[in-house]
Amino acid sequence: MTIAQPDANFVRDLPPPPFPDRTPLRLRGRVHPFLTVEIADVAVQELDCALSARLASMAELFRDAPAILDLTALPAAAAPRVAEAVALLRQRGLVPAAFRARDKDVEQAALASGLGRVLEAGPRQSLAAERIRRPPVIIQEPVRSGQRIYAAEADLIVLQSVSPGAQLLADGCIHVYGALRGSASAGLGDDSSARIFAKILDAEMVSIAGLYLGAEDFPPGWAKRPAQVSLTEGALRFAPLP
Repeated sequence: MTIAQPDANFVRDLPPPPFPDRTPLRLRGRVHPFLTVEIADVAVQELDCALSARLASMAELFRDAPAILDLTALPAAAAPRVAEAVALLRQRGLVPAAFRARDKDVEQAALASGLGRVLEAGPRQSLAAERIRRPPVIIQEPVRSGQRIYAAEADLIVLQSVSPGAQLLADGCIHVYGALRGSASAGLGDDSSARIFAKILDAEMVSIAGLYLGAEDFPPGWAKRPAQVSLTEGALRFAPLP
């Protein structure tokens, strides 16, 4: 995935000053592609086994990825295990950054572990009503291994193939008119209506609205064929292209 990085020469050519009011920084609320890790009320050893199995084929995709810990399932008695869970995720290459929690003791344990509290944007209905869609981002050349492309508030259209190890992200839908061999994450702005379309589906991982599925968990018969992926009734569904 290449999340758009400003070109250094272009930035130097911008007319100064960037902050005419002399303010040394600005705070902005934006939707960013964070991995959410939902943690159940289980022993840390069981969590370790589950995480190892889940990341077995996707470790490189998620290495150094910022993560939000969903701790809403944890009761007060689980608070002492929060620090161990945070340390475990760091050992596995993730970067725990923030959390959600219902219980006050769990919340305090998460704060003590160095996590920030997620700033909730309000009811999901309001987010859907105010969703902005920009013109689609169109990529005309092949996407190479290691590239990360993010279409913010837009669909992402790739006219050629995507190499293994490449990452596609979009707040809207993702269309690949060649082979999709990397990973594709659509609906990053919590848009469960987003879809992934591929002329040849050979992906390492797909996700929609934060729900991930590794290649080893794809339904049988969908590898290396035209397909679309949607999110229906809480599960990723595979279907042929029209």
